Amino acid sequence: MQTRQQSSTETPSRVRLICLACTRQQLIQYRTWAHTLSDPIELIAIDVPAAVLPGTQPASTLAKTLAERLQPYLAQPHALFGQYQGAHVALALAHLAESAYPGQTQHLFVSSCDSPEYTYAGIAHQALQVPITVMYPPGSLAAMLGWHSLARRALELIELPASPVDSSLLNQRLVRIFNTHLGLLDF
Repeated sequence: MQTRQQSSTETPSRVRLICLACTRQQLIQYRTWAHTLSDPIELIAIDVPAAVLPGTQPASTLAKTLAERLQPYLAQPHALFGQYQGAHVALALAHLAESAYPGQTQHLFVSSCDSPEYTYAGIAHQALQVPITVMYPPGSLAAMLGWHSLARRALELIELPASPVDSSLLNQRLVRIFNTHLGLLDF
């Protein structure tokens, strides 16, 4: 687990962005974001070990393990981000956090992941009380529409540029999305 360090003169972060990294490349990506997010946002990159990737365990099982380890962070204002396989884990973690710490999950961000055929505690497609932002590659809107049944408050769909786009430009766009959504919580 990695966090951006604050100096002693900084005010405490108002919201933490917990990013689930299922690959080393994602972990590196999140580390670069930590330096460019606005001040009220603290990024926490979680290195999900290869041995417990969603393909080997159900997302809900992995989320329970993460919820235990992330308890101090989930008990305070936070947002969650997962991409690819990590999106389903972030969804399951959001359900657990919402039930254990009502009102602390401020937002769920997911990227490049079809809407899940998700079952939690025997209830299929349980809606979240937090806003969900789904970022998806071009041409995959139809696969994203299933996220609608999972959002009780708000659902935002954002089409990302095609993959040949410079990765630094894509990272800048994602950071702007986080800054816009989470920075607004400051008011």
